[in-house]
Amino acid sequence: MPVHGRVPPHPATYLMKRKEMALDTAYLLRRAAVMFPHSVAVDDGRTAWSLRQLLARGERLANALDALAVPSGASVGVLSHNRTAYVEADTALALGRRVRVALNARLHLEDFRYIAADADLHALFYSAEFEEEATALRDEFGLTLLPFDAPGGAAASRTSTEALIEGTPGDVRVRESAPEGAAWISYTSGTTGHPKGVELSHRAVREVAFNLLLELGPVTPGERIVLTQPMSHGAGYFALPYLLSGAGVHVQPRFDPGEVWALSQRPEVRTLKIVPAMLEPILAAEPGAESAAGPGSWGYDTIVYGASSIPGPVLDRAVERFGPTLIQDYGQSEAPMTITCLQKADHLDPGARLSAGRPWKTVAVEVRGDDGGPVPQGETGEVYVRGPHLMTRYRNKPEETARVLRDGWLRTKDMAAVDERGFVHLRGRRDEMINSGGFNIAPREVESVLSTHDGVDEAVVLGMPDARWGDAVTAVVRPRAGVSLTADEVLSFARPRLGMRAPKRVVVWGEIPRNAYGKVDRLTIKSRLAEGGSP
Repeated sequence: MPVHGRVPPHPATYLMKRKEMALDTAYLLRRAAVMFPHSVAVDDGRTAWSLRQLLARGERLANALDALAVPSGASVGVLSHNRTAYVEADTALALGRRVRVALNARLHLEDFRYIAADADLHALFYSAEFEEEATALRDEFGLTLLPFDAPGGAAASRTSTEALIEGTPGDVRVRESAPEGAAWISYTSGTTGHPKGVELSHRAVREVAFNLLLELGPVTPGERIVLTQPMSHGAGYFALPYLLSGAGVHVQPRFDPGEVWALSQRPEVRTLKIVPAMLEPILAAEPGAESAAGPGSWGYDTIVYGASSIPGPVLDRAVERFGPTLIQDYGQSEAPMTITCLQKADHLDPGARLSAGRPWKTVAVEVRGDDGGPVPQGETGEVYVRGPHLMTRYRNKPEETARVLRDGWLRTKDMAAVDERGFVHLRGRRDEMINSGGFNIAPREVESVLSTHDGVDEAVVLGMPDARWGDAVTAVVRPRAGVSLTADEVLSFARPRLGMRAPKRVVVWGEIPRNAYGKVDRLTIKSRLAEGGSP
């Protein structure tokens, strides 16, 4: 694919601004454009930019925001599915020292209204498909609209980002900003009420990039990672580490398992970033003998997954098919991407495979009890994290911030146990723990056992109100494709293996509900179970 667009006359001017020598993101991006000017930085299958071109366009777009009176430090939203322009907007926000607020494209106008008010948005980048939502937000909040696509109809007078880039000088402007100043605000997938705005500093975003390179590297100039997940989610953290290394990102506008296979045949494509729910479609889309590349044509060296665990049977099939290529990164919005890491070799170890791995090299992890002290090895407690990448605060929520940030440690609300080798075994969220008959039962522990049944592909366990037990352990299972599975079979399998932790009730559904963030939607499951258990 041709790489096209304007380039600055002399990229070495990027390194002339000495105030940026503190290794902030703007400096790192500008340095990469000098060192690797012709390396492809971003490609979405239709448009591609080299690092030099991406930075030149980013400088112009950052300067255009100056002209539009969007001040440095202001919050700017991005509402779009994956595309080259998304990475371009992120680059402009980093260079212009503005706060990136990524809006989940699967949410609705009411969600966007809440975020616009909470984050105090000044402007909004958006794709044409969100014209109606963007117009509503402009009318209500007075936002400056920055359409990626030239608007038509009643909105034809708006100036697209392409026009702004073409009409704005590309001089390098160094904008003052403290390392602890806000760089990103990410909104959590809260299970109750409105999501919380997680504020990350410039330092934290940089440290996430360095952490990813520390465990997933080396990343070599010219190589490419395929990002299947929305840039508003975990995939967004992978652009900076790849760009500063002289490498690039291929962003899929929408997850396409067939294209995942096809892209793996490109020699520069080395790494795939997915969420666990994508593994089955990828396995099912494997090319057959009729494919030009032939059967078994898998070229990725590394598959990075996160956001949730992989059901045991699916993980077994993936390891058997792809070999030691999988890496799990466990994190959360408050400590992005890098709490623990399950390395490739660990996936071949039966004792480690279903864990979340061991702490990142730059991160301290402790499992503590209700008294705040460490629990004995093998016992369940809450995960506490300390490291250079933690959030600064929940925006506009000082009391909630104080509850989770204590003495430099983050309370994650994730429950876990640590084994004798230091592997962290997640047991579920604190508010998901089941108290049945006076005993605390970890849902993840029961799910792991149920998933070892040959006919079960995925299991979700939760507590449902019960007059006798308080909470009755209840399981929703999804059978493997083509397998006829009954609730009685699962119960008979579970009782001798789980004893008093075995489910009191099992229902079999063809699909497990997920929310707009791709996570298991436990609230919807509980509601359906309360109404009678229909999927």
